Amino acid sequence: MQTPFLGTGAREQRMAGITLALLRMGYGLLWLKEAAWKKPPDFGIRAGDGLWYWTNEMLKYSVAAPHKYFVEHVVIPNFIFFGYMTLATELFIGMSMLLGAFTRLGAVAALLMSLNITTGLIRHPAEWPSAYLMLIGYSLLFLSFRAGRRLGVDALLARRFEGAQPRGLVARTLALLV
Repeated sequence: MQTPFLGTGAREQRMAGITLALLRMGYGLLWLKEAAWKKPPDFGIRAGDGLWYWTNEMLKYSVAAPHKYFVEHVVIPNFIFFGYMTLATELFIGMSMLLGAFTRLGAVAALLMSLNITTGLIRHPAEWPSAYLMLIGYSLLFLSFRAGRRLGVDALLARRFEGAQPRGLVARTLALLV
């Protein structure tokens, strides 16, 4: 099915698909780069840097009182757990986008992470607010289109669901994610 705003010609459709795939892969590399500085086992507690530093900066700059409360009373007391969850989530997002595997699920995770980071740090004087808005925008883009079906694993997975109505909750859920 052609999407007119992406162009009606076959060449335009191919170029739009390739562009979307390249943007998706670049977004994946960005998340993998960000995951690389989250260093277990203490995520910066001893040195006062890394994820520990930036999580504490959220206490100063969060734009939403409930977010600040959550960081202060839930995240900080359970920091190591949240450090590993952050690392795992960012690795998942990065690999999902890079490989084009379960891209929509990766986009949902990226959207939630981006909203959290934006809420906590958009007012930080050393940060670039536009970068946070781009993180949100790209996640919405990849959630809106089946970006993993171009140069991605989702293209292979989608063949299993095409032409047949997936039965069962798991099959229907997987069909939505690819």
